[in-house]
Amino acid sequence: MIRWFTVALVLALGGTACTSDDGDSATTTSVAAETTTTNGAASSTTGAGGETTTVVLTDEGVKVDVGVDADTKTIKLGILADLTGLFAPLVIDITDAQRAYWDDVNAAGGLGDGWQVELVIVDTNLDAAQHLEAYEKIAPEVVAIGQASGTTPNLAALPSYVEDNILFIPLSWYSGWAIPQLDRRLAFEQNTNYCLEAMNLLGFIDDMGGTRLALVTFGDAYGLDAAAGVRKAAAFYDMDIVYDGAGAVVPGQDQTLVIADIINSEAEWVYVATNASLLQEIFSGAVLGGFSGLWTGSQPSYDFRLLDTAIGPELSERYYQSAYQVPWGTDVAGMWAMQGVLRNTYPSRRPSDGFVIGWVGSIAMQEVLERALAAGDLTRQGVIDAANSITDLDFRGLAPPQSYAGTPEDYVQRQLAVFSPDLAAYVAAGGADQTLSQEGGGTTGARLVADFTTWEAAEAFTFTQPCYTP
Repeated sequence: MIRWFTVALVLALGGTACTSDDGDSATTTSVAAETTTTNGAASSTTGAGGETTTVVLTDEGVKVDVGVDADTKTIKLGILADLTGLFAPLVIDITDAQRAYWDDVNAAGGLGDGWQVELVIVDTNLDAAQHLEAYEKIAPEVVAIGQASGTTPNLAALPSYVEDNILFIPLSWYSGWAIPQLDRRLAFEQNTNYCLEAMNLLGFIDDMGGTRLALVTFGDAYGLDAAAGVRKAAAFYDMDIVYDGAGAVVPGQDQTLVIADIINSEAEWVYVATNASLLQEIFSGAVLGGFSGLWTGSQPSYDFRLLDTAIGPELSERYYQSAYQVPWGTDVAGMWAMQGVLRNTYPSRRPSDGFVIGWVGSIAMQEVLERALAAGDLTRQGVIDAANSITDLDFRGLAPPQSYAGTPEDYVQRQLAVFSPDLAAYVAAGGADQTLSQEGGGTTGARLVADFTTWEAAEAFTFTQPCYTP
């Protein structure tokens, strides 16, 4: 049974934001369904969910069905993004990076022999019901979903994805997305997952000599997937979970008891799977209460913008941030290409690690569409087949290479990096006043502690099912 949870899974500080108005975007935002016109003979096919669609062979020999206009050579991708909810600031950065990416691809001639990509962007407010409504609105006009915010909304929408036989990139790192029995090979997941992330971070804690843990998470699939990984790795490394607060953090409620339990636990480390605003509240409360331990947790728990707050100095001393991708400003080839495009598109925006997340997902989707074009099959099934054929996806240094063919044991991403917030470097670069147009491109203040690797527990774990099932 799929349960609906109320907590979003992509980090950002609270508040409502809107997309930037600096830099023009050629990408069309649309929510109205259109009828696709094509110029060849038609046939029909039945998808994984039992639905029947019309397949047309274009004059160029490319099969198309939903979301592709062969007359204008336009490929439409859906974006189901939290643009007004609790996590809007980061998701806006992710979405705007995707806008800029595809505008750049289109301006350079598009895909193949001139195919253009159009994003159909709808706000979901990171709410399951709104996500479903938004999906149903855009489903008739898109060939795939290039971003779908949150674990809870995607679990709620999964039956619809299966019925419509559509590929989606979840903006969520739930371990179930790599399991075919759950996602029917429709989730084009990026990076590692919450469970293996936790196993790796406990390997890092073991390297640091830690043995006593406090565990603090949300009570949704995000938090409990991470908690499952912590428990598995704690057993592997013979660590004690001296306070098990899995599911104890409820947004909108008072966190005094959670904070007190951390302080009284005598833990050496705290593992968190929350969002950034609740990390700020719990971290500051525990530190003010005399807790002297170190902290780490799932990537969505931390946001570099916490360095703008009063806890910035303590974070620099006590927090170790998990990373599925490299932070903004890391010296890799893909970073400089990305920075050049974003600098021209949004010169007055500040650096953000969210841009990297959006860029990585766009690289992945471009590879899928190029493979589908090369195979002459831009139908929804052709796009799914292309995604599941990838064996070594190169993210140009922005994230570890990733594969999708074979079994979960073959393709699940196990690598993780660890960084430490560097307030001094962040302030020296201009802090919150940085812009993408400044020399060097700015920084989000992350110092590398452990490069991408797989610690022993994560390496040894046999991955055949979700670590947590709602």
